[in-house]
Parts: sequence; C-alpha cells; structure tokens
Amino acid sequence: MAVSGGTPPYQYSLNGIDYQTSNVFTGLSRGVHSVYVLGADRCFPVIKEFLVLNLINAITPNGDGLNDLLDYSDLKIKQNVSIEVVDRYGAPVYRSTDKNYIWDGKVNGRPLSTGTYWYVLKWMEPDTKLPVSYSGWILIKNRE
Repeated sequence: MAVSGGTPPYQYSLNGIDYQTSNVFTGLSRGVHSVYVLGADRCFPVIKEFLVLNLINAITPNGDGLNDLLDYSDLKIKQNVSIEVVDRYGAPVYRSTDKNYIWDGKVNGRPLSTGTYWYVLKWMEPDTKLPVSYSGWILIKNRE
C-alpha cells in the first residue's frame, strides 16, 4: 500500500484502534477489508477498502454446500468488472451480467460436463484507474 499526502510518518491499522508503522499485514482472510491510515498529526484517519482475492480453480456444483459456486462477489468494490468462462473450444459458457459475480457452473440451467474450462477476470482499480486482468483454468466436477 502506498500513501501520499498528509504528514509522514504514517501509521496503519485494520481496526482503527491498534496502529503499526508497517504498511504490511499478513494472514488476512479472503474478502474485503478496510485499512486506516494516520498521519503524524494523528487527527483523522483516512479509510480505504481493499480486497484479498482468492482465485478459484475448481468448483463441484453438487449441492453439498462446499465449493458449489464460483463466487467473486467481493469484486463489487471494483469498477468495470467482467468475468468470462469458455470451454476448450473457446465457446462462452458464462459471462457476468450483474453485480453478484457468482456462477453455479450451469449454462441455461443445465450443468456443464466435468472438465477444464478457461476464464478471464478483469476490472479497473477505482483509485488508480489501472486495469487488472487474470486468466487461467477452472475445473468443474459434476456427478456423472
């Protein structure tokens, strides 16, 4: 995390109470977090949200409540988010069309065959307006 403005040295906190001089936090869970940054004047912290993203490479949409969904709903804090999943021939099987960014491994209500699919995940960082892109594979394992 880079900070500018205000009066250095800066202090950082994840709860607004316990501050540290390092801007590095480890052991954070997946999801949206807030960081509080205080300048040397210790007046009012600046609060920014950030995301710890866990790229998912397998789902088992069998209804057991474990790994049933491709869930990138935390991306709602980003801008211009798009998710596309294609089969091995490049035919689209999922495109994000709402702000939930959750997919159940189905096309038109029907489960896809067990196999490896390919995804592209893109968004724009709200503060910097820089584009971010990830691509890779995802295994869908269905009962057959």
